[in-house]
Amino acid sequence: MSMLLPTRSINPAQAHRLPIVLLARAVIFAMCFTLTIVIPAQRVHALPVGALFIVAVLASLPYPQSLLTAAIPFLEGLAAAAIIAYSSPLSDTLLPYLLVPALAIGISRGFGGVAVSVVISGGILWLSTQPDLNSDAGLTQVSLVAQWLVVSMAVGLIASWAKRILVTSNDPDLAAYESAYRLLDQLRQVSRQLSVGLDATTLTESLLDDLLSTMSAERGATYVPGDGSDFRPLSARGVRPEQWVPSSSGDSLWAKAWADGQIQTNTVGLSLIEQSTSGAVIPLRVGNRTLALIGIERNSSPFTDQELSEATTSADIYAVRLDAALLFSDIRSSATSEERRRLARDIHDGVAQELASLGYAIDDLGATHTDPATSAGLSNLRREVTRIISELRLSIFDLRSDVSAGMSLNVALTEYVRSQAIGSQIEVHLSLQEAPERLSIDVEAELLRIVQEALANARKHAHAENIWISSRIQPPLFEIKVEDDGQGLGQGRDDSYGLKSMSERAERIGGALEVGDRDTGGTIVRVSRA
Repeated sequence: MSMLLPTRSINPAQAHRLPIVLLARAVIFAMCFTLTIVIPAQRVHALPVGALFIVAVLASLPYPQSLLTAAIPFLEGLAAAAIIAYSSPLSDTLLPYLLVPALAIGISRGFGGVAVSVVISGGILWLSTQPDLNSDAGLTQVSLVAQWLVVSMAVGLIASWAKRILVTSNDPDLAAYESAYRLLDQLRQVSRQLSVGLDATTLTESLLDDLLSTMSAERGATYVPGDGSDFRPLSARGVRPEQWVPSSSGDSLWAKAWADGQIQTNTVGLSLIEQSTSGAVIPLRVGNRTLALIGIERNSSPFTDQELSEATTSADIYAVRLDAALLFSDIRSSATSEERRRLARDIHDGVAQELASLGYAIDDLGATHTDPATSAGLSNLRREVTRIISELRLSIFDLRSDVSAGMSLNVALTEYVRSQAIGSQIEVHLSLQEAPERLSIDVEAELLRIVQEALANARKHAHAENIWISSRIQPPLFEIKVEDDGQGLGQGRDDSYGLKSMSERAERIGGALEVGDRDTGGTIVRVSRA
């Protein structure tokens, strides 16, 4: 049976011509024909047998794909039921043919379609024959018809089940993709109804505001697991996160809160530099998993049980939101990276190759023309094509460049500048400062795109000789400047979206973008979060 059923998704319009259906149709009709000939009492049904043969032939023919061809198994079942019902007396030997449409419908439409078809066929048989339930013959007829209808239902159920098993086993990824589609569709619908969206930084900043207000505290920061036993900051209020050094190992409040999943407090605070009066570490948990830790400090009396209880309630509410936001961030990051790689491949294999071929054609034309004016024009055209190809290659590298778990922003910037070869006439000066902790990958990715856009503008429009890039990363704070000694800001065009794109990226990560003229000439682009 596994060799006759299809191994991929079923096309409902072709279900009536699947090999197993054609074989079943031929075998069952042959059986019905043989029984009609062999049993003397059934020989009066030669005309219904002929009609059923015509139905079987018509149902087996290939038809252009349409809504009508998708309904052929249903029409075959109705026609068979009508022929059987109007054979007088009712032909017992033709009832097995009801299995054929049930098999085709089970494979293509599933058990729901089988149930509808069997119920309609049973209704036709009942209304057409109207058996006398007070006689033995009538009861026997009803019992026989009911048995074949039940068998048809069972055949359809087995067919739908077997099709699902075989398709899934021959395509292991199919079930996973179907499940992923359903989950992503649900995520899309739910995300449109959320009050604060699915941005992890925004969510934790809102939680910090609530906790600081509830606990009358001055300082707070949220940390999520990073590489190794360290944590990386996600948001902060009133404190520089580097003042606190959370770790999942040792006997610190952070380690205890991470391991036990319970709020930990002390009376000496959390800072390494200044000792506060009271400190608390609040774990954010979903079930038995700890997602993040929140440190809270205040300069007044120790936290009360009431304040800690209210903090736990708020943390429980936000924990589920943060879990969804972090998961969504991973999905979005993976999807974005894959799409950027796909675009890079398409550009490289499409437009870039076509332009390269055009350049070779121009070279051939230049070699065959001796007219000075024509040769000069072709040389200019060749230089322009070369310039466009160079820009495309830089764009491809832009798309492929990205931050990752193993490559921080400053490392990615260094690799980008080194590999890009901005221009033989432009010198790039890098000044990089980076704390041991990292920004979130989402924030670093947006910052990298802003720098790429600023460099592209300087390369294309500024006619600069020098570009200075300075980067200072102290999570969750950052400041990145791109300066050039070019001709400065020109008149903006209505169709230019570079500055708008950089501004939107900065706003998305809670930063501020400033673009202006340098005091000594040129342009400065600064993005920061203070």
